[in-house]
Amino acid sequence: MNADYELINNIKKSIPSFDTYIQNVWVDGIEYPLDQEVRKILFDKIDLNKDADNFEIYKRIDIVKELWVSLIKKSIITLRYFDKREPFFNNQEKYPIAYGVDDLNSYFKKYVDFESALYGGTRYYRDHVVHVFRVWLLGIRLLLNKENKLLEQISIDDKCETNALEKLAMWTFIALTHDLGYPLEKAQQIIGKTRDMMTSFVANPIISMDLSFSGIQNSMNDFVLRFMSSKMVQKQMPDNDQFKFVARLQPKYLFKFQKSLERNSHGILSALVIYKLLRYFLESDYCTNEDYYFKEEDARQFYIRREILRAISSHTCHDIYHMDYKNFSFLLILCDDAQEWGRKYITELYVNSPLKYTFNGIHVTLKKEEHGGNNIDVASISIDETYCNIKQEDSVKSIFGRFLKISRDYNEIFRDGQETGSRNFDFAKKTVIDNGENDESVKIILELNVSRETATNVSAKLVSSEPDSGDSKKFAEILTELFGKKPNDSNVWTNRLTDFTK
Repeated sequence: MNADYELINNIKKSIPSFDTYIQNVWVDGIEYPLDQEVRKILFDKIDLNKDADNFEIYKRIDIVKELWVSLIKKSIITLRYFDKREPFFNNQEKYPIAYGVDDLNSYFKKYVDFESALYGGTRYYRDHVVHVFRVWLLGIRLLLNKENKLLEQISIDDKCETNALEKLAMWTFIALTHDLGYPLEKAQQIIGKTRDMMTSFVANPIISMDLSFSGIQNSMNDFVLRFMSSKMVQKQMPDNDQFKFVARLQPKYLFKFQKSLERNSHGILSALVIYKLLRYFLESDYCTNEDYYFKEEDARQFYIRREILRAISSHTCHDIYHMDYKNFSFLLILCDDAQEWGRKYITELYVNSPLKYTFNGIHVTLKKEEHGGNNIDVASISIDETYCNIKQEDSVKSIFGRFLKISRDYNEIFRDGQETGSRNFDFAKKTVIDNGENDESVKIILELNVSRETATNVSAKLVSSEPDSGDSKKFAEILTELFGKKPNDSNVWTNRLTDFTK
């Protein structure tokens, strides 16, 4: 089944439960990122064939681009409407306006146009227009699944209560803008290739491509980094019993984000783009002076904006590790990695590859578990994918190498650190390598397991109806070479991730 069709259809099935869930929040006439207008586009206008390949969505690219702009606009309208400091919630004669969306749309159009240059500029560049739309769909699917369970659980901070529509708007912002800085990051590679080519006929070619910042730009960027690296602390007023909030910098976050900006990582660049172009962020209230106090709604609005920026910046900043599945940073990392279907490398545009990729879904199991005398929410999360028609040794090793690289990334961002004893999730990634499409095929089942209790390990299981066949023996030899050991009695190879050399 077409993966996009299946995803949209599953969201459609969740709509009745979602409508019931938001009936005490939504006000007639207020736009939000899953309103009737969006539903009409998703469920009727896009109109995918369930039996088509996963590239059919590119025939609807103009619809996707229009929807991108509309969703950003609706997200701002939603967040402004529920901001108690604004007049809209209590005055139906006024209506929020999404200032700056035209400027952001102008940037987005340039971003889309630059895609063609990036496809030729770097060997492993892939689509980032349809990709962000699919990431958004994946997140919506997870948030609405099981009667909106994750949508209910996901939160920002104890000091910031948000309703379902605000959460939906925040996720829409995060998913659709998280890669806006990608062309700025990759453009340097194009300049590097140009310089390398010119050395063939020009001695010491002088080509400048400086993405560094200076002067007032550095000051503006530093302000945004400090904003997303801060938190609110309650403080009692000296002359009465009232409590207000003060902003406090979290130095570890600041240094990690500064390091990410130094590397021109596209996550932090994306956050800077939306902060500078959208009035919604320019109106943010932030100051760390000791005598600068925030009211409760000021603090709440700070957290909403900070969470959007922090989630976008964190997805390319592996210095930040994650302990909680109930936040938007975790959700973005999960959906961003899982979205692999229908994304070709430039090298695949000229070759009819027999390899077939199938995304089998993100699986989330939620339960209660006793911890420290309290019942806490715990999740078991896995990403499941399959590669078919893999017959060559080089292809098996290539997929295994890619699997190890991704495993190391997960091990880094889900690593043990301060207070990670309270981590509330286990994570697994399963990749099936299948040499055919019939019942007699030989399969390698690769699995990464990041556990709260044990060291991260990688395992491979060989499954074959004919263990003595040529392919079975060949695959077994490959796995023995890759793991540096023979399998156990169950035909399973297991190593700690650290046992594999890079």
